[in-house]
Amino acid sequence: MTRARAGTLAPCLALLIALVASPTAGAPAASTPAELSISATPQEITLGGGLSVSGHLAGGEPAAPATPLELQASTFPSGKFRTIARAAASPDGSYAFPAVKLEADAHLRVVVEGSPAIMSPPVGVIVDPTVSTRAVSLGGGRTHLTVRLGHASYGDSQPVSARWFVAARGSDLFRLVAITPTRELERGLTFADTTIDPPSARFSYRVCVNAPWTEVMGRQPAASAPCPQADYRSPGPGPGPSFEGDGEGVPVAAYPSSQSIAAAERFLSTRAGRTSFAVVDSLGHLSGARVHEHFQTASVVKVMMLVAYLQKLSAEHRGLDSSDTALLYPMIHISDNGAASAVFAKVGAAALVRLAREAGMADYAPAVGWWAFTQTSAADQARFFLSLDELIPAQFYAYARSLLSGIEPSQSWGVPAVARPQWRVFFKTGALPSEGLFNEAARLERGGVTFTIAVFTDGDPSMDYGEQTIEGVAAALLAHTPG
Repeated sequence: MTRARAGTLAPCLALLIALVASPTAGAPAASTPAELSISATPQEITLGGGLSVSGHLAGGEPAAPATPLELQASTFPSGKFRTIARAAASPDGSYAFPAVKLEADAHLRVVVEGSPAIMSPPVGVIVDPTVSTRAVSLGGGRTHLTVRLGHASYGDSQPVSARWFVAARGSDLFRLVAITPTRELERGLTFADTTIDPPSARFSYRVCVNAPWTEVMGRQPAASAPCPQADYRSPGPGPGPSFEGDGEGVPVAAYPSSQSIAAAERFLSTRAGRTSFAVVDSLGHLSGARVHEHFQTASVVKVMMLVAYLQKLSAEHRGLDSSDTALLYPMIHISDNGAASAVFAKVGAAALVRLAREAGMADYAPAVGWWAFTQTSAADQARFFLSLDELIPAQFYAYARSLLSGIEPSQSWGVPAVARPQWRVFFKTGALPSEGLFNEAARLERGGVTFTIAVFTDGDPSMDYGEQTIEGVAAALLAHTPG
């Protein structure tokens, strides 16, 4: 009997243990939290295009047929989510919103209707404006550029500035060639146009527009970054909200012409002493004779001192006051050496070295002793004068131009004596008569044509001879005036 009972009780005990251990015995097991996944395809669209939002509702109680879901979007500047579409999850938990339209960059999420605590993580979507660019050649030196931008209806529709940059095909140097106002053809459609002298037969152009709607469309923060204020190098996409196109045209010839530059070189070869000249023509090309030969700057370096001083004021967030102009005006207008020494003491030699590096000067060497013994080359100064609009802080640019174009008549020899009044001339002369050294660097502007010239000489038999050498080079370069 004892042995038989033991055999009967063993299976019963095993069943009891199994019932106690089983999660289905007694109270039901706790359900896992519901989760919503989300994906957007694609995550970057053009205005007017559609995207698909899909995902899966998983966990919790088995989904009832047609579980209601809401698609919500959050856009700048409110940052609040609002419902833009509704759909239902399938019994297996999958869902899709197949044709979602957006006007601006947004974050999207999906929530269970009536159960807002059950929501997906947000997913970002970029909405780009529609862009239509066109370039039409109008003949020699004229190509008409247009851009149409379809965009979100955001902010006011007042005109803003469109900045136009062009680069010769294969170059990454984009030059600012025009600033024009935009206009709204209709709400959400911006138009701008300009006519340019193309830099080459084939070229690329970019138009940058800081309109209110750029704050809510496109790749942020690049789309809302400020447009460049001057020429820039960029092998990749343009800075700020830039829109790109390609064009063809018939560029005007570079000025001065290669024939005029050759004539200037022949003239200079007949002159006594050691000579050099460099030209950066209207297309930005450097040429000349012995362009990298070193010379003492004499007073030509005062323009570098002027720029360094104005940069210092800008860095200190100061404007010009009477103490500043009391130094800068005589230093440039009458080439006062005492004022120059005072300016040099304020900016320091290191500032000129930094400026030379910023301007891309390859031949600059600081002075040993007096600042007038600074070493430079014609190439350095021609490039420097071309870059004045980039190097001088914008708030002081008009002041600097007035100084460099209004120098005392008795010191306005050389280039201005030949170029005026047909050209506007911004220049500085320099002389060390005891060494027979006479120099000049100048920037010339006429209509849409800008070029720079630097002429350096030493060992001249007299000051008159040195001035005549510089005037002769200028006369050869300016023999043919552009139309």
